[in-house]
Amino acid sequence: MAEAVAKPRQPGMKPDPGPGERLDARSQEPAVLSDRIAAHIVDTRFEDLGAETIAKCKHRVLDLIGCAIGGAPALGNAALVRSVKRSGGAPEATIIGYNVKAPVAQAALANGVISRSYDFEVMTVDMGKEQVPSHHSPTTCMTALALAERARASGRDFITDLTVGDDVAARLIAASGMDFRQGWDEASVFSAMGATAIAARALKLSPLQTRDALGICVDQLAGTVQAAWDGAMNWKLQQGRASRDAIMSAELAQDGWTGMIDPLLAPYGFYAQYSGGIKRPEVLSQNLGKTFYAEGYFKPYPACAATHSTIECALALVKANAIDPNAIEKITIAVPEPLLSQFVSKPYQPRRNAHCDANFSNQFMVANVLLHGSVRQEHYAESNLRSPALLNLVARSTNVAGRPGVASELTVVMKDGRVFNQQRTGPTSRSPLLQPSSYEEIVAKFHQQVAFSNYMKSSVADEIVERIDRLDREKDMADFMKLVTRDRLTSA
Repeated sequence: MAEAVAKPRQPGMKPDPGPGERLDARSQEPAVLSDRIAAHIVDTRFEDLGAETIAKCKHRVLDLIGCAIGGAPALGNAALVRSVKRSGGAPEATIIGYNVKAPVAQAALANGVISRSYDFEVMTVDMGKEQVPSHHSPTTCMTALALAERARASGRDFITDLTVGDDVAARLIAASGMDFRQGWDEASVFSAMGATAIAARALKLSPLQTRDALGICVDQLAGTVQAAWDGAMNWKLQQGRASRDAIMSAELAQDGWTGMIDPLLAPYGFYAQYSGGIKRPEVLSQNLGKTFYAEGYFKPYPACAATHSTIECALALVKANAIDPNAIEKITIAVPEPLLSQFVSKPYQPRRNAHCDANFSNQFMVANVLLHGSVRQEHYAESNLRSPALLNLVARSTNVAGRPGVASELTVVMKDGRVFNQQRTGPTSRSPLLQPSSYEEIVAKFHQQVAFSNYMKSSVADEIVERIDRLDREKDMADFMKLVTRDRLTSA
């Protein structure tokens, strides 16, 4: 990796106290956890990771690059890239799917948005016997790719940076009292902190500078779930904005800016402001540097994960029964009561950005499966989102609170009186708790996205798969990134 020298404090600034020392008189404890996380970010080396951790990191990279290729032509992305181009700046990193290079923070922003476009990417922190809802891989992966390209970093450095960033984001959210009813969107709040860890490593910050970068990042956090309720296009923007702000935070710390002393536990720090508080502080330090947590649910459907259990009920119902959509009288969608008050249970009404309305709607997913027998990216075409046949089924459907212990239940009543019922009581089919996606399935998903986008030749797609499989042997990530703009068919 290109050398980045830690710069001294600006003239007139007093040095900070030593690690763990407390300056905020309201704090009950010194900044021990924040300092320990900062040291973990700086000190971890490739040799610490282990073969399984490295393999899983490669799988996430393949999935995210596939999601970016598949997402490149999605609504709004060309406009975003035009905005990035207008801002100018050094051509430091590639925007996937476009014949454009931009300053590293802007490229990371664009790629984070593009890879989130169909809500198809890997998510959900895998902690062995526990799964924690999360959504940070588009931010962390695209931050690491952009910084590695600019630095001409090795594949090993890239893998290490990304693994550490994913681990930090995973630990932060698993330790929190995160609840969507608070309104914050984890996709921006927790993602930005993991991306800041990546940027701190890429810029070779010291532990103190890394703590500063995290503190600066906390002051920039934002992003609510309101867009998912409103069907607004900016639901995916915050995924990339977290990358941009994270890189800026690390660059400011490198140039001498100071951040809050205890980013995590200060009275108005990360946990006090952006979650229900730190509920499990032990998660932040358990097996730190030995076990690296990351997201592990490789989505089989391009839709909000909160709809996946309902999707699988509908798929099973269609597979087991010959159901004529035109002969349906009534559809009842039952979900756990807490989910009934969330955005996926809002009535499906296609508004200005109908893709967002559909992506976060159980009603849309059920109607779509009953019509098409699957959920695919092409089903977000305007012709389908507003089709009379689909809207007729939506009008016949109702969301209700389900029975205790049932993850989802679907009941379809036909006009002739027949009743079809399907329910799920456990995790979705490709949950790591049940049956995680195989490598072959991840590769097949990648190729499906390439085919959907019509973005590149199959031979180039094959080369990307092969290069990621041996990513730890890449000498120059800038050379690797040339693959994602070769034979492109889209431009800004």
